[in-house]
Amino acid sequence: MPSRLASEKISGSVMALTAGLVADMSATALFLASPGVRNWLKEEYALISLTTILLFATVVVVANIAFSARGKIHELQAEIESLTSRLTTPSEHDTEMFRAINEKASPQSPFVTWFRECFIATRIPAGPFQSLEKMIDFFDREPRGFIDNDVDDSYRALIGAGSDLINKISDHMWYEGRENSRLEIPREWELNDPQRFEGAMNEIREAREAFIASYDAFFMTAQTKGLSSVISASVQ
Repeated sequence: MPSRLASEKISGSVMALTAGLVADMSATALFLASPGVRNWLKEEYALISLTTILLFATVVVVANIAFSARGKIHELQAEIESLTSRLTTPSEHDTEMFRAINEKASPQSPFVTWFRECFIATRIPAGPFQSLEKMIDFFDREPRGFIDNDVDDSYRALIGAGSDLINKISDHMWYEGRENSRLEIPREWELNDPQRFEGAMNEIREAREAFIASYDAFFMTAQTKGLSSVISASVQ
């Protein structure tokens, strides 16, 4: 951290100043051993005394400033760490939002598992598709979003990808089977218009991949922001 580096620089400066003073005193002691120097000192005693006092006062002032600055830096560092801790703690609103979403569409939800592991681009059971519709409808009914910008951006991207997948399925698939138990790309397209059939299958497959990617990105962002850990702690 910058404050820590500044504190280390101040400590180094004080140590360097002390070492320099010790070295100067050692050299001065050797210098004073000369008879000529001792005579000169006797003649200029007042000037030398005044100079020594000024130098000593300067050293004391510099040392006081250095230690005072070091103390202020430590206080600033503590304030920064406290602020960082507060900023990384999710807000109550975001925690409640994520809890509600996790209850509706957790990674272990059957319909999420189906789209992730059992997806077929030509045929979809009605259950997973309708669960996806309910999830996106639930998201659309909540206009507030998240306070954290990164989480909110990934949340909006998830809504967009989910809505696009629903639209692609609705555009290219029809309800089939007893009690409309599934959706399928019309079989006559495969026989009479293979290009249309292939295009529909590719669009649905790409929309599904985008949905899963945005879903994972949202939950990973939430985890990075500490939302998952907050919910886990409250459950325990």
